[in-house]
Amino acid sequence: MLVLHSVRSRKFLAALTSLVAVAAMLMGARIASADEVWFQSHQRASASDVCVAQAGETPWQDSWGPNPGWSPSWEQWANNGQGGWVCSRSITWARDSSPSISCETGGTYAVGDIGPGCGLVFLISGGKTYEMAPKNWNGSVGDPAQIWTTSATKCYATGSSIADEDCQRQNLYPGTSGEQDASSLASNSIGMGPANTTAIKARMDAGSAASSSYAAGVASAYSGGGFTDWFLPSRDELNAMCNYSRSPSSPALPSVGCWGTSTSTQDTAFASSTYGFAISTFYWSSGQFAKNQPWYVRFDTGRQNGHSKDRTFLIRPVRSF
Repeated sequence: MLVLHSVRSRKFLAALTSLVAVAAMLMGARIASADEVWFQSHQRASASDVCVAQAGETPWQDSWGPNPGWSPSWEQWANNGQGGWVCSRSITWARDSSPSISCETGGTYAVGDIGPGCGLVFLISGGKTYEMAPKNWNGSVGDPAQIWTTSATKCYATGSSIADEDCQRQNLYPGTSGEQDASSLASNSIGMGPANTTAIKARMDAGSAASSSYAAGVASAYSGGGFTDWFLPSRDELNAMCNYSRSPSSPALPSVGCWGTSTSTQDTAFASSTYGFAISTFYWSSGQFAKNQPWYVRFDTGRQNGHSKDRTFLIRPVRSF
């Protein structure tokens, strides 16, 4: 940046200073093509003047910060016999080739690694590796909130296979009472998140509900790492996420309820990380507790219970590979 007084000779002097200084800097330093060089100069009466911005000039400290490594330098120029002093400085900014979260592809993964979808690996079970999305996955500061399903009349009354009931009050699954109960029980297990999400979406699609209007639809719309197989986790998958948040270095097995772990709160470093969970609030799972209630997990206490499908809770997508 070049800021000068109105005298013509001074403009020439400072412009020449800028060109020569930048040329010297480019020749003397190893500057990659992706780097960016900032240069700034101001004319002063003598080298004894304070080398800071004056009225009408771009502030030095404000624009580049107070780092003493960017100290200015004095140069004297003949300027057709008139003389002159120019205070100048420059800084080279190197482009960072690594994003804040680097998606890791290929090879094997361990709990705590970053997965191919830029998610955090929190569980390896049954030959599958599970990664959770970062907390700003939806473009907001934290996880968004949504109802579990809409009231579309495409779900099943007890013991029915006719899909003509309110999905917020009736069963997600068709069949006899026993079949519906078995389906609800199975929906809670590790590995069931994808199937649950597909089943919920099928009912909502049948009812022409927008994917942005219910939890599984919002979760499955996420495309972290370019993948389109994200889902709303099952109850046990969500419990495994809670266990990881308690003890990232040695999370309890998925069969251990998060409320029963030795640590009862999130690990401090994890809580403030890119993947930390909101405290004192509820997260939806994709598993059914009863015909009109899905399971949720509360991440400050680890408590699991059912709640009405029209309640608004937070969402965190997961994928497995």
